[in-house]
Amino acid sequence: MNARRSLRSVVVVGGGLTAVSAAIGFARALPQATVTWVTLPLDPAALADRLPAVGPEGMALLATLGVSEGALVAAGAATHRVGTRFAWGAAPFAIAEGDGVGMIAGAALHQLWWAHGGEGAFDALVPGAALALADRFVHPVENARSPLSRIDYALRLDAERALPVFAEAARAARVRAIAAARIEVLRAGDTIAIAAGGERIEADLFVDASGPAAVLAAADTRWIDWSATLPVDRLLLGTAPPRPSPADGYEAIATGWTARWPLATRTLTGMGYAAAVTGDARARKAVTGDMERIVVRPGRQAAAFVGNVVALGDAAASVGPLGWPGLPLALAQLKVVLELMPARDDEPLLRAEYERRAGLLADRAHAYAAAFYLIGARRGPFWHPLRTATPPRELADALAQFGRRGTLPPLEEQHIARAAWQQALIGLGVRPERHDPVALSVPRASAIAGLAQLRAAIAALPATLPPYPDYLATMMRGRR
Repeated sequence: MNARRSLRSVVVVGGGLTAVSAAIGFARALPQATVTWVTLPLDPAALADRLPAVGPEGMALLATLGVSEGALVAAGAATHRVGTRFAWGAAPFAIAEGDGVGMIAGAALHQLWWAHGGEGAFDALVPGAALALADRFVHPVENARSPLSRIDYALRLDAERALPVFAEAARAARVRAIAAARIEVLRAGDTIAIAAGGERIEADLFVDASGPAAVLAAADTRWIDWSATLPVDRLLLGTAPPRPSPADGYEAIATGWTARWPLATRTLTGMGYAAAVTGDARARKAVTGDMERIVVRPGRQAAAFVGNVVALGDAAASVGPLGWPGLPLALAQLKVVLELMPARDDEPLLRAEYERRAGLLADRAHAYAAAFYLIGARRGPFWHPLRTATPPRELADALAQFGRRGTLPPLEEQHIARAAWQQALIGLGVRPERHDPVALSVPRASAIAGLAQLRAAIAALPATLPPYPDYLATMMRGRR
């Protein structure tokens, strides 16, 4: 890009991890530019900031931002998530993080399992899922013969403890921080400036990371509503004593679902429900203890890059609390905008390309989350209306191909691992109509023996690993 047209100034507005991540990202990508972080009070409904995680695909970006896993763990700000447990219908199942599901005899693991009987739980063949069920975790090893080389993990962040770690990285990147109780948006067509603390602030690019309030968005911004397929519009959020675990847990109940999200110094508990079906009073009767009620508005902006404003996090899209998808989506979209790097001059083609790619990322996240609501049979007033819901196109495409032959369509801008999709669909009860020819070509005796050997090797892993609280404590002391 011509250096004379590159961005000279970027202003990021918002008080949480989405905003500070964007500020650091731009500061590191544009060392000659002035990057300002205007910190506003955190929006209570900003799930990307309040329930933040960094998935396997975002770990490299985290390192680029200058935020280390070790620093987060030492501050009690991060715990590891190797998988997620679901009590979600007929049979419980677990989904491992990342793309750590391997191949056997040249065939995809899930195809071989299904073509040769589908015996036993599939998650017993996935190292990360098995460790999640056993509450064990260890960092991946390099020995390719070990099942531990096939695990991956996410970082589940404690927002309050993580923010100072990110803020220190922002200072190291020479991000200018301005604290403001509120701002005034000054509009001139599609271009804006802001006033904060009596100061007028102009910039070539503004990043709206202010949460669902989307304070920089124009009044006529169109919101694409996902509530028909992501029915949770209320979240009750509480805390319980700490019980560190490398697995999140979800349970479907008649009125929605409940969750446990274990952090280092506390456990977050949640209940997701639909206000029109369950009602706030009924939902509170289903839980114990004091819980905060958060309003969720699932959907996304039809246009997240207008004029000199690009939206990230809940200001751009909200997928809801299931799986903590908000920050991973925001980081994936941040990666795209940094890759495209808008210039000072109006660039409609670049803006359109960002809209296309960022929209695909959001739509993929929507489809994956919708699968947990629309696939399978669960009883209760929350679930009954979903039986006739039309799945989003991306989910319908995945179901058509996976349901026919056990494969997934190749997707552009997919930040959710294909292995996670496969495990989710299998766990939710989807079975292909046709067996994979490659898997069928493996002699049955060899396939069964290989699967049995893998299952036994994985089953033996938990006994060789320390309980996760011990492993975490060792890491917090810096002795991993």
